[in-house]
Amino acid sequence: MQGKLTTVQTVLDWLDQAAPFETQEEFDNAGLQVGQLDSPVTNILLTLDVTEDAIKEAAGLGAELIISHHPLIFSPITALDLSHYVPKLIALLIKHNISLISTHTNIDQSMEYSASAAVANKIGLKNIRKVDSYLFLGELEEPLKPESLAQVISETLNVPVRQYGQIEGMITSLAIAGGAYSEGFMTAKKSGAQALLTGEVKHHHALEAASDGIILFDGGHYATEFAMLEPLAFGLQTALNQVEYPVQVHVTGCVSYQLQ
Repeated sequence: MQGKLTTVQTVLDWLDQAAPFETQEEFDNAGLQVGQLDSPVTNILLTLDVTEDAIKEAAGLGAELIISHHPLIFSPITALDLSHYVPKLIALLIKHNISLISTHTNIDQSMEYSASAAVANKIGLKNIRKVDSYLFLGELEEPLKPESLAQVISETLNVPVRQYGQIEGMITSLAIAGGAYSEGFMTAKKSGAQALLTGEVKHHHALEAASDGIILFDGGHYATEFAMLEPLAFGLQTALNQVEYPVQVHVTGCVSYQLQ
């Protein structure tokens, strides 16, 4: 039996159900960025960032749609100068007839598909819950010293982890905010966490947190968000399979810089 036709609109509607676009921040630009809603889709590539390598990988897979976490287009474009980064990538998408949807601060707030929830699950936290729009908190399986928890996080994310601050005693509760949300440390502490893991720590937040008796762990922006792609791909693939849409969902780890 022939499956139903999937379009960019089909995928956009599912994403809107999973993480409503109306919940995105005012500064954000999530949603359809390039392409047409009625374009057919048989292969989808999920990525954190739209890069030249990601677009070439999508083209090689025969993907007609890329879903990125970070929007390619944030600021208004006044000229399509193809020597510039964003216009060059837009032109490459159009050349390969690839549409682009971004799901950013809306999915960051999702209990099921946010990077924060994905990292919390990978670390093995218990009783995972949201304590504000972007901050997730859970309990460790057993209390750990700060240095031991830093090692667990490093091994889980496969990256070096920076620790800011020190406390007496053990850590029992950890707050997580994938990406850049070091300002969440005050809410994390008020919610019972002794430490916060995020992807970027601002200098003044590190100083204030240390003075306030809560540890900040910096796992890097990429590493604290990449974990979201697998559950998002699984959720999308499952939903499309259930309604007999013959679509393949792929995940790429392409980044625009080399992780150290």
